[in-house]
Amino acid sequence: MEESIPKFRNEVYKFAYLLSEETKEELGLLTKSVIFLQDPYVAQKIPSMGPNSVYLDWEPGFSDGPTSERIAVVDYDVDSNKLVKPAAKWDDKKRCFIGGDNLPIDVSTESACFRQVNVWAIVHDTLSLFQHPKVMGRFIPWAFEGNRIIVVPNAGYASNALYDRSSKSLQFYRFGYEPNEMYTCLSHDIVAHETGHAILDGIRPFYNEISSIQTSSFHEFLADITSIITALRFNEVRYEVVLQTGGNLDKVNFVGDLAEILGEYNGELFEGELQTRSYLRTAHNNLTMSYLNNNWSCHDCSKVLTGALYEILSKITRKQMELQDLIRKQIALKDEKEKANSVVEVLWEAITHFTRIALRALDFCPPVDIQFIDYAKALLRADEIAFPVDALNYRKIIREVFHNRGICECEDTGSACNLETSKQPLNREINWFDIDRISSSTTAAYHFLNLNRDIFEIPENQDFAVVDLYDTNKQVSCGISLPKEIVLEYIWREDVLLEGKDFGNYEGEYAQLLCGGTIVFDDRGNILYFVQKPGVENKKHKKEGERRRNNLLKFIENLVRGDMVGVAQSEDQAGLGFWRPAVEVTRRERSLLFEATPGFRYHPREVY
Repeated sequence: MEESIPKFRNEVYKFAYLLSEETKEELGLLTKSVIFLQDPYVAQKIPSMGPNSVYLDWEPGFSDGPTSERIAVVDYDVDSNKLVKPAAKWDDKKRCFIGGDNLPIDVSTESACFRQVNVWAIVHDTLSLFQHPKVMGRFIPWAFEGNRIIVVPNAGYASNALYDRSSKSLQFYRFGYEPNEMYTCLSHDIVAHETGHAILDGIRPFYNEISSIQTSSFHEFLADITSIITALRFNEVRYEVVLQTGGNLDKVNFVGDLAEILGEYNGELFEGELQTRSYLRTAHNNLTMSYLNNNWSCHDCSKVLTGALYEILSKITRKQMELQDLIRKQIALKDEKEKANSVVEVLWEAITHFTRIALRALDFCPPVDIQFIDYAKALLRADEIAFPVDALNYRKIIREVFHNRGICECEDTGSACNLETSKQPLNREINWFDIDRISSSTTAAYHFLNLNRDIFEIPENQDFAVVDLYDTNKQVSCGISLPKEIVLEYIWREDVLLEGKDFGNYEGEYAQLLCGGTIVFDDRGNILYFVQKPGVENKKHKKEGERRRNNLLKFIENLVRGDMVGVAQSEDQAGLGFWRPAVEVTRRERSLLFEATPGFRYHPREVY
């Protein structure tokens, strides 16, 4: 009988995405693990935010390391050139990882085994969240060749952590001095953040090419909002947040403050003096788009969009609280713990809806050069498709927040607001329109676009490439499937001359302006959404193309002036332990290709 159980689990696993958490637990499709629910610095003040047991999705093929289908932990310290053997062993009968001595894992920061399991579990849980049918409803690729990302829990000594496409890795470091040495792989904020970078790079790999400060900032925003979303999905975290805020997320709380161990250690430079603070960045802010003026720090600029999304979450929660207050008056709860639990349930409803709208929008984003307004429009359209009625007026809340933050550049939030989405171009204008053939291959998709260059505003003299073609299977909260979405992305490149001494050694060379678009179809071939980034050669939107070109030139100019650009390293120097410039330059035919490296994601006092 025991021998048949693994075979049964393997068969049922194929349909696990259709099952509730309770059913998955009964069928053995969950695995128990112990992780830090928050940052170790937070856990010092709030012990319940330290190591806790959580249940994660099980999958066939778990093995020592931990190693799973998409993730492999490699415990290598570049400073000592030491490779720690996998201390975490997979026990298939117990359906959990155990210590190398076949005993329960020692839950302490000194335990290599615990660090290995903690970092793997958070990466695994974060990836599972994005892929869930009630979120993005599709498998997320990595941006590199191969299907496993390497996770290094103790890469060396530095107050940092990073995602690096070239070495296919998430790298986490240690800092401080014994006996108070800290490991970034123990911080839920930091691990989820870096995993968010890797996931976005897989979804939209061309965001890594230098185009604008907003595109670079978008990477930091998505990573930060991933940290917030994944933390609030734990019941224990929501309970502590409710105790701190009563459900009013406008009040400062530890979930909105990110990477406390790094903030406490590094501090920040303020008016010429080093100031300590209990976080690295915070979502508690009222920053507007004016904050981006002459600001070339992607970490700084990202706070505008992070603050906006956190404000949306706060207002959605408040809206849910108003409904809960009506119920509470009826049942007249007297027990304080019971009241707190009722608010925790409300917060769960809010974070569940917020997760869907915040992450599903990624499928509606352009393939290149995303701006904050592009994401705002994508978010609203994705939510409109999933929830056409909008009974609670969430989209009104969203528009008001984006408008007040200056992300929406219009005079009012009514019908004239430029956040209003469009379903153009119309299907009747399109030649050779068979969605089954279009979605059958990238070559068929290219043929479709080539026949409709005028409609999709692709210059006649430009060759272009279909860079992604995929479909999604999303569900609403009650488990009902939404119509399938087919997403088609294409790009082309236009050469831009670097004129002037401000470009230094690159004067007279050509950079590349990335252009292209995203088209989202439903399974009947209706176009649900279309967004494009035009170039200078675009006839209908030539002014927009010229604006994009000028922004690119200004951005490169500031990077060169700030001594942030260098020649790309060879492959053997692109892995662990090698210094790399913030932006690497390689030659692509007659043009230069400027790509961000992990170093671009931090400056001297703002790492990770």
